[in-house]
Amino acid sequence: MKYLFVTAVFLCVLDIAIAQDTSLKEMKVIAENAVKNDTIKKADKNGWIKGLACSISLTQVSNSNWISAGGDRFSLSSAATVNAFASKKWGRKSWDNTLDFNYGLIKTTSLGSRKFNDRIDLVSKYGYAPANWKKVNISILGQLRTQLTSGYEYNYFETANKRRNSGFFAPAYIVIAPGINWTPLSWFSLFGSPLATRWTIVTNGPYSYLSQGGIFNSHMETPLATLYGVNPLKQHRGEFGTFVTAVIRKDIVKNVAYSGKLDLYSNYLRNPQNVDLFWTNQFKLKVNRFIQVSYSLDLLYDDDVKKSSVPSQTIGLQMLSTLGMGFALNL
Repeated sequence: MKYLFVTAVFLCVLDIAIAQDTSLKEMKVIAENAVKNDTIKKADKNGWIKGLACSISLTQVSNSNWISAGGDRFSLSSAATVNAFASKKWGRKSWDNTLDFNYGLIKTTSLGSRKFNDRIDLVSKYGYAPANWKKVNISILGQLRTQLTSGYEYNYFETANKRRNSGFFAPAYIVIAPGINWTPLSWFSLFGSPLATRWTIVTNGPYSYLSQGGIFNSHMETPLATLYGVNPLKQHRGEFGTFVTAVIRKDIVKNVAYSGKLDLYSNYLRNPQNVDLFWTNQFKLKVNRFIQVSYSLDLLYDDDVKKSSVPSQTIGLQMLSTLGMGFALNL
């Protein structure tokens, strides 16, 4: 790795020219640690390179239309994140896997416990690089995005009741896409497929009425599946179209890192001009080995996701903004 080489040369210069200066000796120690950190992720005996980052933090949150939070705006809360990866290369073949898990919770005396974020995002990508293809390979990508626990719409039809509006595999989005993967830089990759199949799944009682028969407080309730554009009798909807995903993971300056992922999907079978968007952005400031400050901004748009109060209208752009500080652990 070029960074390892540059750091090693830097160490040699320090040894020859300035080994007797105390302050520069301290710089040497820092550089040696940089070498160690750059070589931590080594392949195991089976050729896998693995990593895990976990954090727990106190957060300040705001959201707009974020359906898993019930559409409420919150203040102080707590959040947990888990980011894991496992990659392997052998010959011209490669296999990359990532798992991102985010969960946020708030508890107050007036509102009780509510979640403001809940996301499981699993991506597996297998690639093959033909001869003379540099930084480009033929790949097939599989992606699963869902959540762990149930979310609720509060003050349902202007009452003190709540109605479940999301849950595990309610919905779940599954993408299978053969395509081309381009990695021009170590910190950036772009995958595109014009032949991507996507399924939207809504299980766990797709009707999910609060009242038996679907009439609550003199209002007709909307089936849960319908809120995600799915026929309640089938519990799933298939789509065929174009899928593009871009991933960035880069250190901006010392101790500040950015990671972002942008997913775009256009359904050939229905309103191809309405492109679905899922965009996550996270900035991390490392204070010391165990403390970090983070800021996240998530954007989601899907024209099939409807308002429960007006099922004929799209809920629009969903946005979640989170600022947090807490403990972080990298393995």
